[in-house]
Amino acid sequence: MSLISNFFNVVITYPIFNVLMLLYHLFGDFGLSIIVLTLAITALLLPLTLRQLKSMKVTLALQPELAEIRRRHAQDLKAQHEATQELYKQHGISSASSFLPLLIQFPIFIGLYSALNIVLNHASIAHLNSIIYPFLPQLSSIPNIDLNWFTFLNSAWHISLGVPDPTHILPILAGVVTFVQMRMSQPHAIAEIQDATLQLTQLMQFILPLIMVLITIFFAWQLAAGLALYRTTSLLLNMIQQYFVTGRGSLFAVPHVGGIPDNGGLKNGTQRQQTQPRHRSSSSRGSVQSKGAYARRHKRGSKKNRRRD
Repeated sequence: MSLISNFFNVVITYPIFNVLMLLYHLFGDFGLSIIVLTLAITALLLPLTLRQLKSMKVTLALQPELAEIRRRHAQDLKAQHEATQELYKQHGISSASSFLPLLIQFPIFIGLYSALNIVLNHASIAHLNSIIYPFLPQLSSIPNIDLNWFTFLNSAWHISLGVPDPTHILPILAGVVTFVQMRMSQPHAIAEIQDATLQLTQLMQFILPLIMVLITIFFAWQLAAGLALYRTTSLLLNMIQQYFVTGRGSLFAVPHVGGIPDNGGLKNGTQRQQTQPRHRSSSSRGSVQSKGAYARRHKRGSKKNRRRD
């Protein structure tokens, strides 16, 4: 295990730590250093991200065909999956392209967490300088990892980026941005579909971001505030890229469930069908009664004429 840990430190943690120390030397602000690091990582992942967003855009355009596949194979999930994969293959959509940026982000996230722990847990400048590459500036003092951006709102809001945020500002921001980004990544076309199954899917697409918000806030409360800052900045940058490639998606769409048929609706429809014949039969009775009344009046008129004669 130590061999794997050392390999991870050499490949991931120490490079991130050195970039942070260089940025801190340039800007003198650890929070700003994390944001600039996030910008650099986003720029490096831009080709993969654009490929992912373009695949997402094609998927959005295929929503009518996907809806038709769901209707056609509503009772056969295997056939539905095969038809969906065949459609994706025809349009060059690969599921791996959607997950690759996430797989790359995960070790970076762990490396940033480890880099923050190095600064937090090692008070010796000599130890920190031993990790810094020889061609980079050496530290003359322990880095200040406090974030003081919100002290203008409250003088007590000093956030140490190496420990959980006691003000809860960054976890809440991370949760809000997570919800917005996930809603933007979901197709808007399905919101206009009146099919009950697809409306249920759209309702689940609204609930899933809420669940992810709760998970994000929970972990942001437990982990270092610097990770919440990195996560929030990364999602904001992804939202900007996504807006220019695929638009705002389902951000402002409201789940439509009014058209989903239920037992009450079916019952009412059946009642309407049953009452219609009654309405017609009453009309028939009315016409028969009218004919009978006319016949009786005609008969009485004939009797009066005979009496006069």
